Amino acid sequence: MIQLVFSDLDETLLTPDHHVPLINRQAIARAREKGVRLIPTTGRGYEMTTEILKEIGIYDKENEYVIAFNGGMIVECKDFREIRFSGLDFETVKTLYEAGKEKDVCMEIFTPSCVYIFHANDDEIKRKRKQKANFKVIEGDDLHFLKNERLAKIIFEKVDMPYLHSVAEEMKDLTQGKVEVSFSSGRYLEFNRLGVCKGEAIQWLSHYLKIPMARTMAIGDNENDLSMIKAAGIGVAVASALDVVKAEADEITTIDFSDGAVAEMLEKHVLSK
Repeated sequence: MIQLVFSDLDETLLTPDHHVPLINRQAIARAREKGVRLIPTTGRGYEMTTEILKEIGIYDKENEYVIAFNGGMIVECKDFREIRFSGLDFETVKTLYEAGKEKDVCMEIFTPSCVYIFHANDDEIKRKRKQKANFKVIEGDDLHFLKNERLAKIIFEKVDMPYLHSVAEEMKDLTQGKVEVSFSSGRYLEFNRLGVCKGEAIQWLSHYLKIPMARTMAIGDNENDLSMIKAAGIGVAVASALDVVKAEADEITTIDFSDGAVAEMLEKHVLSK
């Protein structure tokens, strides 16, 4: 029987207004009554999940967890107790940033508690406000103030995925074998510490909780979800997922994320058992 459900947030668990639909909240509550935990597994920073954790009833709860920054941080919800952090060093972030300055992108550098936005655009600022992110818009290109900060990841943003894929290809000499590269939400090119991804993180946390991978399910929609969909006992793509994600999934939901795709899978693999 499934014991852990790892769910992506944006375009998977949440509606476009960044809330959890009622049908998902109800299904998650019923699953918890059966001892099954849903663990948000996201590219967001953990501080951007507070409202979502409250909606699904696990905010400030012991033995409930969040995987943030694509696996760069794992925390227990009670007091946001940090269990693991795997970030980037300053020089790597600086190198990626310098490359990004030559591209037509907004750049965001994540620390555990804040998102620093460079070359900002209005659309991305609106999105961060909707996500309830703690962010600061930085003018200029001086990164020195981040030198002693813990750096979770850096991302490039532009609502043009072909362009971001071309940027990733152009940067291969800087990234291949040096950082983890992924894409998400139809607008982000993401860089994490080498080896850090959602798939590795769900395996680490499952081992930490002494639960076999065969008893896990992972649900997602985008390229940064691929590794966890492959790693989980049951890998699920939502109905609107990218074709490359659907191709690797064991199952595809019949309804989309706004209509309760996560609830559909909980009903099938947990609640009906």
